[in-house]
Amino acid sequence: MEEIILQQKNKIVALYNEKLLSVFLEKITTHHKTMQKIEHLQKELIGKTFTEKEKTIAFEALNAYKKALENIVSSYFSTINSVEEVPFNNYYTSLDALLENLDTTITRTQDRERFFGLDTDSKTLKLKKSVKRTLFNISKLPLKTTNVFRKTKKEIIFWQQEIPFKNATAYYFKSELTKNLATAIDAVNKEIAEITNVYWKIDNAIDASIKLFLSNKAVLSFSKNIVDSLANVPSLESRIEHHTLAFTKFFEANVLQYTAALYKADTFELPTTFFNTNKIESYQKEVSGKSEKDVKLWQNTFSVLESDWELDIEIFKIIFSVIFTYDLLERSIHKRSEVIQNELENIKTYLSDVKSTISKAKTKTAIKSTFVSELKNVNKSFKKIIEETSIRVSNLELPLQINQFEENVLQVLKTLSTKRAISSDMDFGTKTATSSINYISPFQLVTYQSWPSLLTVIKQAKVDLNEKVTSFIDDINALAQVSEFNLESALSLFENDTNDSVSTENSPKKVALEGLERSEEKIEELKSTLDNLNVSNGEMLLPSITKFNHSILELTDTENILEIRLSIAKAKSIEKSKLLKEKVINNVKNFVPIAVNYSKDKYTKTAGRLKNLLIRTGLYKEIVDVNGDLSDFLKQAEQALDELPYVYQRLFRSETLQNETLFIGRTEALQNLDKAYESFGKNQYAATVIVGERGSGKTSLIHHFLGKHKKIPKTIFLSSKQNICEPIEFIEFLKTSFNKDLQTIEEWIEFFNAGKQRTIILEDLQYLYFRKVGGFNVLHLLSNLIASTKKNVFWIVTSSKYAFQYLNKSIQISELFAYQIEMNEIDKQTIKEALIKRHKISGYNLYFEQPPVAYLTKKFLKAPLEVQQEILKEEFFSDINKIAQSNFRIAFMYWIRSTVKVSGSTIYMRSLKSINTSFLNKLTPLKLLMLNSILLQERLTIEDIVELSSLNEQHTKNSIHALYENGLLTMENEEFYTINIFLYRQITSLLKSKNVIH
Repeated sequence: MEEIILQQKNKIVALYNEKLLSVFLEKITTHHKTMQKIEHLQKELIGKTFTEKEKTIAFEALNAYKKALENIVSSYFSTINSVEEVPFNNYYTSLDALLENLDTTITRTQDRERFFGLDTDSKTLKLKKSVKRTLFNISKLPLKTTNVFRKTKKEIIFWQQEIPFKNATAYYFKSELTKNLATAIDAVNKEIAEITNVYWKIDNAIDASIKLFLSNKAVLSFSKNIVDSLANVPSLESRIEHHTLAFTKFFEANVLQYTAALYKADTFELPTTFFNTNKIESYQKEVSGKSEKDVKLWQNTFSVLESDWELDIEIFKIIFSVIFTYDLLERSIHKRSEVIQNELENIKTYLSDVKSTISKAKTKTAIKSTFVSELKNVNKSFKKIIEETSIRVSNLELPLQINQFEENVLQVLKTLSTKRAISSDMDFGTKTATSSINYISPFQLVTYQSWPSLLTVIKQAKVDLNEKVTSFIDDINALAQVSEFNLESALSLFENDTNDSVSTENSPKKVALEGLERSEEKIEELKSTLDNLNVSNGEMLLPSITKFNHSILELTDTENILEIRLSIAKAKSIEKSKLLKEKVINNVKNFVPIAVNYSKDKYTKTAGRLKNLLIRTGLYKEIVDVNGDLSDFLKQAEQALDELPYVYQRLFRSETLQNETLFIGRTEALQNLDKAYESFGKNQYAATVIVGERGSGKTSLIHHFLGKHKKIPKTIFLSSKQNICEPIEFIEFLKTSFNKDLQTIEEWIEFFNAGKQRTIILEDLQYLYFRKVGGFNVLHLLSNLIASTKKNVFWIVTSSKYAFQYLNKSIQISELFAYQIEMNEIDKQTIKEALIKRHKISGYNLYFEQPPVAYLTKKFLKAPLEVQQEILKEEFFSDINKIAQSNFRIAFMYWIRSTVKVSGSTIYMRSLKSINTSFLNKLTPLKLLMLNSILLQERLTIEDIVELSSLNEQHTKNSIHALYENGLLTMENEEFYTINIFLYRQITSLLKSKNVIH
C-alpha cells in the first residue's frame, strides 16, 4: 500500500511541476519580460531632451514611443485575458489520463490507529474508537478461545478497509488542490496588476511632461526621479522563488491530507460515501465554478487596466497624428506656394525684360516703336502667360488642401476605439466585479465633445483660403490690364511731344517704366501673400487644434470621462426635449384648423390643391410657348457661373472631374476597363469602347484608370477638333496627331505595329461619320486600323450613347470592340455625394430656399426650420437626380444654375421646380428631326445641318436660328451647334417618347 501511494504521489508531483506550477511561473516570467521591454522604452525616452526648435523630432519620437508601448501593452493583455477557463486545463487533462490507469479501489488491513485513540484525537473520536475496538474484540472472541487450545496460534488481524483509490486521488489532486491554490493564484495576479500599475504611473508622469510641451513649453525634458519607483519592483528570481514556495506549501499540505485520507478511508473516520462519484463531480463543478469566477474577476481587473492605459496611449497618438496632419498641410501649401512663386518670378522676368527694352531706347521714334511692339506683345504673349499662370494656380487647388486636412483628421478619428472599459474602482490589487465596470466609446466622446468646434474653424479656414485664392487670381489677371493701360497711356503722351529727345519729367518713357515698376511691386505683394498663407492658416487653425488636444486629453482622467458622458447625455436629452416641445406646440397651434369663408372658396382651393398635386407628381404640365423669360433663363448658365466665387466655379466645371480626389462612382465601369487591360496584357483582343451621354464622365473614367495603372504603355489622346467623314481627312488627322507623313492606312498599320506597345485613347467616335452616302468610310478605315493593330495598341474609344446606338444599327459598330462599357445611370446617392463633396471643399454653408408654394405641403409648413432644410435638401437632390440621371455635367450645371445668391459664407440654393419645359411638346416634327441630327453627332455646323435637312437652306437656317434664340441650342467654338445642356435630358426624353431614339 505505501509503495503504491508513494509511486502515484511521485507521478502527481512530476505532473504538478510540469503542467501546473510551470504555467504560473511562465506567466510571471512573461510579465517580467514584458515590463522589462516597457522599462527599456521609458528609460530610452526619459534620457532624451528636445528644444522648441526640435518639436517635429520630439513629436516623432513621442509618437514612436506610444506606438511601441501600445504594441507591447496590447499584445501582453490579449494573451493574459485569453478565453481559457482556468490555467489548470493541461494539468487536468494529464491528471485524467493518469487516473484512468489507477485501480478503482485498494483493499488493505486497517492500521492499529483506527482502533486505538491518539493524543490528537478528540474525546468523541476516542470514544468511537473504544466502541469499535470493543466490537472488534467481541468479533474475535471465538478465534481467541480456539487459540487457547491450539499449539500454533492463529494471528488476530484487524478488519479490512476498501479504499476508493481513484476517487480519493481525483478529489485531492483536482478539486481540493484547485481550491487550496486559489490564494496563491490571487497573489500572482495581484502582483502582476500592481507591478503593471507602477509602469503605467511612470507613463503618466511622462504624459505630464508631454502636456507641458504641448502647452508651448520651450523644452521637453523628463525628471530622472519618475523611475525611482522601479527600485521597489522585485527581481524575476525573487518573484519566482517567492511564488514557488507559496505554491509548494499549498501542494505539500494537500499531499499530506491525501495520504492521511487514504489510511482513514472506509472507516467511520472517513466513510466511503465521502468519495462517492456523484459527490466528487458535484464538488469539482463547484470548485471549478469558483475558480472560473476568480479568473473572470481578475480578467476584469486586467481589462480595466489595459483599457484605461490603452485609452491614454490612444489619445496621445490622436494628438500626434493631428499635429503631423497639420504639418503635412503646411508642407503641401508651402510646396504649392513655391510653384506659384516661380510662376510669379517668370512674370516679373517678363516685365523686367520689357523695362530693359524700353530703357535702352533713346530717341522718340525708338521709344514709340518699342511701346507699339511691347503693347502688341502684351495683348498676345503676356496675356497668354497670365492666363496660363492663373490656370496653374487654380489647378494647384490650394483650398482643397484644407479639405484634405479635414478628411485626414476624420480618418485619424475613425481609428479611435468604439468600446473601452472603465471602472470607478481603481484598486488594481483586487479583483474587479463586473457590475463596477462601465463601457465608453472614445470615438463618440471625441466626435461629439471635441471635434465639432475644430470642424467649425476648418470650414471657416476653407472659406478664408477660397477668398484669398480668388482675390489672388484676380490680382494676377489684373497685371496684364495694368501693363496694357500704362503702355497705352505712355503712348498717348507722344501726341503732345514735339522734341526728338524725351527726357522731360513726365516723359512717356518715365510713365511706362513707373507703370511696369508698379506691376513688379504688385508681384512682390503677391509673393508676400503666398508667404503668409501658412501664417494665416496657423493663426486660425492652431489655437483650435490646441483646444481640441486639450479637450481630448480630459479623456485620460476617468472622472472627466464620466462627467463628459453625463454632459453629452444631458445635451442629447435637451435636444430631444426641444424637438418634442416644438412638435407639441406646432400640433397645438394647428389642432383647430382655421377656416374662414371655407364654403365660399371651397371649390377654388380644392381645384388649386389638386392642380398643385398633379404638378408635383409630374402628371400635369401646362403647355406654354417659348417666351423671352425662358430663353433668357436658359442662356444664363455661364453668367450664373461667372458670378460665383472663383473656387466654386472651379469645383463645378466638368474638367475638375479629372482630379483624383473628386472621382466618384463608376465602380463597375472601372472594373470592366481593368479587365480589358488585363486581356491586352495577355495578347488577347481588347479594343474597348466607352459609351455614354454627353457629360456622363467618359473622359474622367479614362483619366482615373490611367492614374491607377502607372505602368500602362505610352498613352496618346486623339480628339478631332472638326467633324471628319472623308478618308483623306482621317489620314490628315493622323498625320497631325502623330507628326508622321504617312499616306495610306496600310502605312499607318505598319507604323502602329512597329516598336513598343502603346495605348491610344480616341475620343468622340461620333465626330468621325456623317449621315449620308459614303459618310461611314472613316469608320471603316478605323475598324481596319484597330483590328490590324490589336496586339501592339490598346485601343480605348469613347462614343456618345445615341450615336453609338445609331452606328450599331447602321454598320454593327459594336462588333469591332471586345469590351463595351456603358456609362449607366447613377443612383441618387452617388450624384448627391459628388455634388456635396465639391460643395464641402469650398467651405461655404448651404441654405435651401423654398420652392414655389405649389410644391409645399402642410407637413413641410408645420415642420421646424431644421427639419424643413432636411426636407428641401432631399427634394433638391431628388429633382436633380431625375434630371441628371447618369449625367454628372447636367447635375453640376443645374447645381450652379440653382444658386440664388452668395451672402457672407453661405450659398443660397433653390430647386428649379418652376421651370416649365412643356413647350417642347409643341415643337414641329422638322425641328425635332434637326435636334435629333445634332444629338446623334453632338455637334454640327450650319452647313452640315442644311445638308441633312429636307428643307431649303433659308428655311433650315431660320429654324436653327429660332432654336438657338429660344435657348434649345448653344454654340461651341462659334462654329458648331450643340444641344443646350440644360434641356439635354428633356430633349432626349421627348425624342424617346417619339421613338426617334431609344
